[in-house]
This record gives sequence, C-alpha cells and structure tokens, in this order.
Amino acid sequence: MPIYQNCFELVKEVRQGLNEYDDALALGDETSGAYRNDYIMREINKTIHELQALIARRRPNEFLTEVSLTGVNSVFTLPANFGKLILFRDNYGRKIQSMHQEERRLVSSTGTNRMYYQAGRTLVMDQAGITNTFTLIYKSMPRPIHQGRASAGALNSMTFDNDFAKPVADYYNGMIVEDITADLTSTISDYSAARVATISGTAVADDFYALVPEIPEWSHVLIGPRTVIKLKSNIVSKEAPSRSEKDDYTDLLLTTFREFCSPDEDQDWEEMFTSFEPKGGGFLM
Repeated sequence: MPIYQNCFELVKEVRQGLNEYDDALALGDETSGAYRNDYIMREINKTIHELQALIARRRPNEFLTEVSLTGVNSVFTLPANFGKLILFRDNYGRKIQSMHQEERRLVSSTGTNRMYYQAGRTLVMDQAGITNTFTLIYKSMPRPIHQGRASAGALNSMTFDNDFAKPVADYYNGMIVEDITADLTSTISDYSAARVATISGTAVADDFYALVPEIPEWSHVLIGPRTVIKLKSNIVSKEAPSRSEKDDYTDLLLTTFREFCSPDEDQDWEEMFTSFEPKGGGFLM
C-alpha cells in the first residue's frame, strides 16, 4: 500500500475526477480515455509548480536549500532542483558577487576569484582553474514526477522507464520513489545518466513505480482536484467543471493554507484566490 500521494495515486485521483477511471488506464496500458497518462502527468506537474509558488510566497524559507559544489576548472554545476540563487560563498565563507557575462575576464587576463556569472545550468568563476568546494544557498524547485515501469532491477537498484525518466546524472537524487509492485518506498541516493536509481530494496524488471511530489505533504491533497478542474476546462473533456467543484476546491485551498501557512493577521486571503489568475476574475473562473 502506498505511503505517499505518489504520481500513480494522483493519476488515479485525476481519472476518477474525470469519470473515466479503470486500472488499465491509470497504469498506462490502455489509451481509450480522453487523455493519455503522459498528458495528465504534465498537468499534474504544472499544478505542483503553481502550488510551490503559492507556498513559497507565504513560507519564504520552505524551499531554502544549502549544498556544497566543487568546481571543475572554475565551473560549478547547479543541482537539478535549482530554482533561485540566494547566496554563493567560497571555501573561506566569503560571498561571491555576480557579474554580467560581458564583464568576464579576457583570455589573456587572470580574472578575479570573487565574481561569477551564470551560464545555463552552471556558475562560472571569473578566474580560471578554481577547483575548491564552495557553498550554494538557493530556493529549490520541485522536479517533475512521473510513473512508469522499470526496465531492469536488482538489489538496491531500479532502472527507470526510458519514456519518462530524464537521462541526466543525479537528476532524481533525494526524491522519494515508491515501487507499487513490490510495495517498496525508498529515497533515491544516487541516479545515473543511464536512468539507474540507487534505492534501498530490490526491484525487478517491469515493476511499476511512481515518484512523490517535492512540495510539503500537507499540500498534496490540493494537487488532484486542481488538475481535474484544469483538464475539465479543456475542449476535449467529456464535461466541464461544475460550480460546486470550483467552490469545493476554493474552500479546500483556503482551509489548508490557513492551517499550514500561518499567515500574518493582515493577510489578504482574497488575494490568494487570484494568485494564479488575472485580477479581473476569480481563482478558478
């Protein structure tokens, strides 16, 4: 039995909300529904990002993360869940200042070890040859979740589904995965570009697994209903979202955030309802 509201549980909940649930559809073994599971997963991930932004505005430190990064010839690769840089410190604890790329050193100069610029998913020091370990403090973002079937497995190993998992080393490190078939829950301690996840337990080929969202567990209850409303608003849906569905979700959102976000007394809760929508309309209009 799953411990968390993992991707499989969310897909089931969404399909139930769309009135087209059956085991084959939720497992992705049948394609007769109005939506394919990969599309539902994309919408689920959009909802997770929306909720993360809403939570971060009211609990600024919720996603604050600190890691150590080691330079490779002055290049520091950012974590897979990197969202927004807060502070970058060298091995002496000194703050490293950001700079524009056009201000970087010339090839013939030595540059400075007190400044960096961002290039894609890396931070690059102005001075060449730096291999020290620095400290990065940043706001994390939730990585996309998915469900799928393991293409291989062994003791403490599971190879993720080629159709959905990213072939990027360390991408899923620290995330929680649930092996639905083996009734196993584990935190991923390492992940390779060959899509092999290091887990605690034994998996085998064709095990069905699902990742767990990286937003607080108390907010997981909001993911499914919000996704159902979004999908029902799509032209291919068999039915439109009802007024009661929208009202029920608004009530759930309000109650949940009042309980867990501990707002100041002057918090404008009406503003929260319109956080995702134009100011001219309601939260779910």
